[in-house]
Amino acid sequence: MDYRESAERICARLEQLGLHAAVVFYPEKLSVEQLYGTVRYLEGLQEFLFYVPGGTVISSEELKQEIPLTEGEEENREIYGRILREMKELLHTQCPEKKADKLETYLLEYWDQLNKNPRKCFYVLEEMSFFLSELYDACAARKKDADFPGKAELRNDIYRAVNAEALRKLCLEFGLTGIRRLSDRKQEENRRGEYVVSSVKQFVEAHYGDSICLEELAADIGLSPNYVRSLFKESEGITINDWIVEFRMGKACELLRDRRLKVKEISRMVGYENSSYFCSVFARRFGASPNEYRGEILG
Repeated sequence: MDYRESAERICARLEQLGLHAAVVFYPEKLSVEQLYGTVRYLEGLQEFLFYVPGGTVISSEELKQEIPLTEGEEENREIYGRILREMKELLHTQCPEKKADKLETYLLEYWDQLNKNPRKCFYVLEEMSFFLSELYDACAARKKDADFPGKAELRNDIYRAVNAEALRKLCLEFGLTGIRRLSDRKQEENRRGEYVVSSVKQFVEAHYGDSICLEELAADIGLSPNYVRSLFKESEGITINDWIVEFRMGKACELLRDRRLKVKEISRMVGYENSSYFCSVFARRFGASPNEYRGEILG
């Protein structure tokens, strides 16, 4: 029997079934007693076979000679760790421009390094699984897509990859699709956030002398109060209530320049019916009472 020819027929049949896999064969005739040990030996070569392109037929001896697996020296671990950190940081950066291009660069760098220094496929599968799962979580946290694969389905696809090339294609396809959707949604959220912030500020500027109700403000925008709070805080880094206080205190400072106005009048003009409370808020903000501010700071 020609073992290589038999392996080639098996490989051709796998191709017909749509499985672009490599086939490794043992080049010697075996006795029944040798069969179990040889099968275990061939199973141990799966790590090497992971790096063989689909459609390849190769003997076990050639396989071990052609694919020298690195055991993950410190330098290599640092390189892979850096690339993975940069990819994960990219998921959470606020700037969406060219995210897909950057991710593609990182992924290609990862696989280029892998081709130069093949590692045990377990590490590769685990790293790509963790990264793509994090990308999935980032996408799902914003909006669930009916055509987006489930997390369990994604992990299954990763671990079913027959070789490094199949895994590379999967990671690039899912990674770039996911990061583009993430970027699109981030841009959409940014636009919505800008609209909310602008609407809130305009509302406050028009009603700062009145008792401002967030529910009324949110209804005026057409969104829920909690959503308005969340978008405003994410965009401005300050709560709506704190921003209202800052705006009112700014107006109070302007009004204090007019010495004809009494502090009680200014208190009501900036939305505080209780002038004592207004004075305490003002003092916390500026370290001086309104009268002290007017006398010492304005002169």
